[in-house]
Amino acid sequence: MAEAREALLAKVVAYYAEHGVRDTSLRTLAAEIGTSQRMLHYHFGSRGDVLAAVIEAIAAGQAAQIAELFAGESDPLAAGRRNWDATVEDAQTYGPLWFELATHAMRGEPYAAGLGEVMVAAQLREFTAVYAAHADPGKAARLARLTLAVGQGLIFDLLIDGDRAAADAAIEEFTDLVRRELGQR
Repeated sequence: MAEAREALLAKVVAYYAEHGVRDTSLRTLAAEIGTSQRMLHYHFGSRGDVLAAVIEAIAAGQAAQIAELFAGESDPLAAGRRNWDATVEDAQTYGPLWFELATHAMRGEPYAAGLGEVMVAAQLREFTAVYAAHADPGKAARLARLTLAVGQGLIFDLLIDGDRAAADAAIEEFTDLVRRELGQR
């Protein structure tokens, strides 16, 4: 049953990534992905529960990706660059959906209530842990928040203007700033 749910969820995520959430009903969603509304209800529940599952599915890899890329790397900024490249690649597919769901959280939609945890808090914990190995806890937390804000802002801009070279140049400048803050050469 878990495998069937995961396969169905993958179709839901792919559909929403391509078309957006908008006001898509479960009936329309089911027809578009080749299943029944009953199966969506069985595996997820309400439309809000489907959207909550989508948020969890997209976000599940974010903090894990950060932890994996930084594990065993002596230069956190080199790992950070690999994280940027992986994030940009994922954003080409999931970024518009991610930001659309973020607006749902900003509007207080109940199914999006957990987005603050997965989009902000979990990533802040991972970045803070990375920086804590090189700075005092206060500075590590501030750099983590700055890193997340700069990364999300640049992804947002990139998805709108498509200027990867400008986004990469800004990341390089930001990396230099963080390197100086950490007292690294």
